[in-house]
Amino acid sequence: MAIKVGFSSSVCPEWDIHDIATKANEYGFYGVELGTVRDEIHLPDAEDLQQDKDTDAVKKLFEDASVEIVCIASKYSLEAKQKNVQKRSFDRTLENIALAEKLGCPFVRVPIGKRVGRELADATLARQIPPLCELARIAARHGVTLLACNTPDFPSSRDVWFVVDGVSHPGMRAAWDPVLGLAVKENSSVAIPRLGARIKMVMANDAAFTSDTGAFEGYRPVGEGSVDYAYATDLLKGVLFDGYYMLDWPKAHVPELPSADDALPAALQRLIDRIKLVEPELTAYKKDKNAANFPAGAAYVERKVAKGQAAEAVAEGDGESGGTATAVADDKPRVAKGADPRIAALVAEAVKKVRAAKAAKGG
Repeated sequence: MAIKVGFSSSVCPEWDIHDIATKANEYGFYGVELGTVRDEIHLPDAEDLQQDKDTDAVKKLFEDASVEIVCIASKYSLEAKQKNVQKRSFDRTLENIALAEKLGCPFVRVPIGKRVGRELADATLARQIPPLCELARIAARHGVTLLACNTPDFPSSRDVWFVVDGVSHPGMRAAWDPVLGLAVKENSSVAIPRLGARIKMVMANDAAFTSDTGAFEGYRPVGEGSVDYAYATDLLKGVLFDGYYMLDWPKAHVPELPSADDALPAALQRLIDRIKLVEPELTAYKKDKNAANFPAGAAYVERKVAKGQAAEAVAEGDGESGGTATAVADDKPRVAKGADPRIAALVAEAVKKVRAAKAAKGG
């Protein structure tokens, strides 16, 4: 299955649920991620999703538009030391999982947290693993998978791998934001092979970085910044990625970015062109270097036959002078797997003649 392209509601904060479904169908997107909708950061509290009949209506709206609700973006991380704060985030994530199940949505994306004071990064990440283990088990029972995604405080693929590997459950996989990775000079050539088949979503955005220090300069439209999506796409194909490029940038906080109506079709076309690109076949692999050399095999058989005929002539001469030729049993030619049976038959015939000649000469 090919890589698909969708967009997150973060790129169109002014759109409501109906606008998202309609525009996704109009522009040709396969799916969407629902996060902040009309300034509501916790989707279960959104006005359009308050009752079961509302969720059924939203689900039907997207089905009629042939657009998949791919993911719900949770804003709640579990790094807090205070039990009550962590429990609130835990409960909010549970609400997102329950909503995902109602909408038929396969993923809930969760951030891997923020740094806590001067605490070691690994200690902060490790504190999140027990509650994430419990959430992953619950999510799996509801047919939902959590996606651990890098954050500004934990931007490296190592941080994502730390969490995913620590949870080590089918209910937990990875999402990757390449712009945050570039902020710590980590390219796709490091992140994608490291996360491998556990990547289920790539957050497609772009940004500019200074050439001397690599400092972040600001978000840019996809294809106009420093992220090499051509190379990233090739790497994703290499790990048999069949998930989503999810267009995602903080439009609400970066108003100078193009509007969703302008940016989404352009970004979609740029990504689709690369996804559909078929690399030309390398010259060295156009022919099988190990294919059977039939002309050489035929020449070998001809030599064997000629040699057998010469031996037979000698045997006939000995027979006329009183010698006795001994008949050789008719052996069934043995054909090696993948060999040409015609060549095998010729070889067997030549061998039979040679044996007959030797027997006659010996007699």
